Amino acid sequence: MIFHKFNPNEESFTHSANYATEELKESYEESSYAWPEKGSRLRITKSSLGNFKWCPQQYYFSTVLRMPSDETEAMVRGTNVHNVVEYFWKRAEENLDEIVSLMDNDKHAVAKQLAESFMVSPDEGWRHDEAECLEVWFNWQWLRFLVCYTDKTPKLWLPVGNEYEAHATEEIEVDGQVVPVHYKGYIDRIFDDGEGGFIIMELKTGKWVNRPYKMTSMRFEMNFYRHLLMKSGQPDYLPVSQWAWEFPNGKVNNGDEAKWVIEDVSRIARYSDKSIVNTTKKLVKAHIDNEFPPIHSDSCKVNCGCIRRACGNCSFIHICPAFSVPEIQEVSQ
Repeated sequence: MIFHKFNPNEESFTHSANYATEELKESYEESSYAWPEKGSRLRITKSSLGNFKWCPQQYYFSTVLRMPSDETEAMVRGTNVHNVVEYFWKRAEENLDEIVSLMDNDKHAVAKQLAESFMVSPDEGWRHDEAECLEVWFNWQWLRFLVCYTDKTPKLWLPVGNEYEAHATEEIEVDGQVVPVHYKGYIDRIFDDGEGGFIIMELKTGKWVNRPYKMTSMRFEMNFYRHLLMKSGQPDYLPVSQWAWEFPNGKVNNGDEAKWVIEDVSRIARYSDKSIVNTTKKLVKAHIDNEFPPIHSDSCKVNCGCIRRACGNCSFIHICPAFSVPEIQEVSQ
């Protein structure tokens, strides 16, 4: 399959870098995913930490060795949608006053058409089912705007951070050894909650399933972002009062529904910074010991969860020490 990629942004966030201090820039430049063989400190992102937690062996292949994984249509669709949403919020900020003026003059349909015009698409049209996903997403945003406009707080509709890049450092102690690590992350959106706090928002283009394991992994990712902001030395977007997820394509692959989920962080006490620090300690120790065992092992039950949810879709199953050739063929079917 030929994948069609689209990015309307003149400069995508992935090609820019913003550091709060010169020390953070130096820390990032000195960090490496292949520490201690390379770099003076371990580089950690939400994806790399989550990948390690999911399967240390997969983390080793993809993050430490930087072995390429198979690109899928879902990946391309997700990147295209994220690029358009990033562009939308840039244009929305530039044109908010005009949208509000149209609403004030009872030109509601024109105001919506103006906002919708920021949802740009490639000249040849979408090829990977992005259109329905973006339509659902835009309708959600327009409903949010109407609420903010009615409350006379239209600026709260806009994110205060759009694909916000953050960096932080921390010293992690493992077996008496103090190891500096460098955290890096891109937060899709940050919103002002209007009450002195901030909401971090993640856009997901995969399926939504209302399962405990799904919420656990999603909360872990959000807590990484909160920990990152707290350690960054930049109080601009603290405290984090809520976190939220958008699943406009939630029905894909037999998902439950298109879904918007928002949680009050104060009610999720057990997802404290300790969960991030403890997982980071395990990651650092794995690097020190150079041990990255696969999630699947001989002790697993038949049709275990790791095979159902991870191994069958892994790009590295053919070289994973957990499987023999016949087992690989069976799992991959």
